[in-house]
Amino acid sequence: MKVATLTVYKHIQERAEYTSNALNKAIDMVTTGRKITQLSDDPFRLSLMLDTRADLADIDQYERNLEMGEAWLASTEESLRKVQDRLADLQVTSLAMLNDTNNKSDRELAAISVEEVMNDIIQVVNTDVNGRYIYSGTRTNVEPFVFMNNAGEVVDVSEATRVTYRGDNQPFKIQTQNDNELTVGNDGSAIYGTMFDTLLKLRDALKENDVDGIEEQLDPLKAHQEHISAENSVVGFRITRLKFRQSVLEGVNITTQQKLANLEEVDMTEAISELSIKELMYQAALSASSKVINMKTLMDYI
Repeated sequence: MKVATLTVYKHIQERAEYTSNALNKAIDMVTTGRKITQLSDDPFRLSLMLDTRADLADIDQYERNLEMGEAWLASTEESLRKVQDRLADLQVTSLAMLNDTNNKSDRELAAISVEEVMNDIIQVVNTDVNGRYIYSGTRTNVEPFVFMNNAGEVVDVSEATRVTYRGDNQPFKIQTQNDNELTVGNDGSAIYGTMFDTLLKLRDALKENDVDGIEEQLDPLKAHQEHISAENSVVGFRITRLKFRQSVLEGVNITTQQKLANLEEVDMTEAISELSIKELMYQAALSASSKVINMKTLMDYI
């Protein structure tokens, strides 16, 4: 009889501990709003949560990449437009200087105007976004274009015999999702390299009062304008692709956030209902324990 009574007491104690732990867990879920409050609660669910959080961290990085790419492409589009406008100005100047009413002094003044335009263009094509140059290829920390003389020295435009490109020939790309990449930076030499040769020839022809030399640069000037216009169309296409990828990534982000919420967060209505059930179970266990403890005989238990 003594062994049987101890067994009953032990069973009652275990049941009380179980219902107490269940009640405490239900309270934790309601107060924290989380399904897991400690590592041992659900290791498999915890592993899924960690994987989902890692996915969200990747998405956050992709979104920052796209924001940076958007700024780069906007700056590229603006710089191409400015250069195109300045080339149009030079074309007008060049046509005017072909007129016989202009003399050597007029053309020398026009040469100075060309140098001013070249200075403007150099500033535009050396555009940077947050300290990173958009026309240096992957060498984004290096200013892409500089005026140089024949000795290879960096000089003022008035002494320049060439414009040197110091970037590389690899377009700068950003990662937009997994293995997907999008080109946002450019090999500046592919866009502007020969243009500067034309501008220097035009300046020199004006300085030397060489009318034939001035005329020879008209077709190259027009070709550079058309080339830059085509490049701007490419940039427009990249902007469209970037906005599409932003839209796709936004959807993926929302879905992943919801997945994490489903893994982590409790349904509060369900949790409160579960808490009420656990409270009733706990009260029932306490009541049963009290009755057993107060039993006088085995017959009272039966």
